[in-house]
Amino acid sequence: MESMKKVRFAAPLVAVAVALAASASKPVRAEGEEVEKRERCATRVSIALLGTSPTPALLAAASPQDAVDAMLADPVFVDRFAGFVNRRFNPEPGTNVAEDASFTLAKYVLVNKKPWKDMFVGAYDVGAAVTPDPDGLGYFRSDAWMKRYAGNEAAGYRLASAYRILQNTTGLQLMATTNVDGVDLSAKGRESAACKGCHYDNWYALDKVARVLSRRQGMGANIRFVPPSDGPQTILGGKTIRNDKELVTALVASEEFKVNACRLAFNYLYGRDENSCEAAVFDRCVDAFTTEGTMQAALAVVAKDPSFCQ
Repeated sequence: MESMKKVRFAAPLVAVAVALAASASKPVRAEGEEVEKRERCATRVSIALLGTSPTPALLAAASPQDAVDAMLADPVFVDRFAGFVNRRFNPEPGTNVAEDASFTLAKYVLVNKKPWKDMFVGAYDVGAAVTPDPDGLGYFRSDAWMKRYAGNEAAGYRLASAYRILQNTTGLQLMATTNVDGVDLSAKGRESAACKGCHYDNWYALDKVARVLSRRQGMGANIRFVPPSDGPQTILGGKTIRNDKELVTALVASEEFKVNACRLAFNYLYGRDENSCEAAVFDRCVDAFTTEGTMQAALAVVAKDPSFCQ
């Protein structure tokens, strides 16, 4: 009987010990999962913004997304984002620093925390460096950029420049059809049914936009530009525009400009456009950009959102 009692009492003691061990492991497991979650977030934020692995301090941070603002001021981010913008705004790298004016000015705007619209309407001369110029228009009046996108239209209308201005500010994407057999590339030919939609009818009517820009004269080393002479054009959904400054000013005041800024932010951080389930954070991005005007504000909204680290 004595031995039977010992066995009878031993069994419950073992069960209690197992239960206590299981109970103690739950907070340990939860803590380990939380650490892994923070480390994943630190890795994602660091790679997205800086293109580098997270520092030990960021890995140990209780909230890695709190470091977003500091990262947006990091020279590594500035250089990387300027390069990203330059690739988005140009079909290929320039042959020299002056031709990549969007890279140079993007760095200047980010370092000095200027409004993003200064990229396009700021009073600067942009070459190998950025200098104040009361007659400047972002980088759109910079000599190297103008020559790079002067185009070869017979009458000197800068169709290539017109498209680049629209694309850089609003994200407009068009496909050229100049390689289609039988297409007449003259101004008359661009009025044909196959071409007039892009060149004359839409809000971005390329020929009309080109008519408010200075015109190219000469080619190669002899290229120069003369003021427009076609008079005001009705473009951008019914606006009367007389020159390049009025054109770009209207573009950066548009809703398309704000949307494009946040689309740039999404593409930099995610490598893609926003999707429908991200509409709420995208709207907050547009609101922040509208209020603060900086690209850092747009990027911060997206990178700090809880969904970014999920």
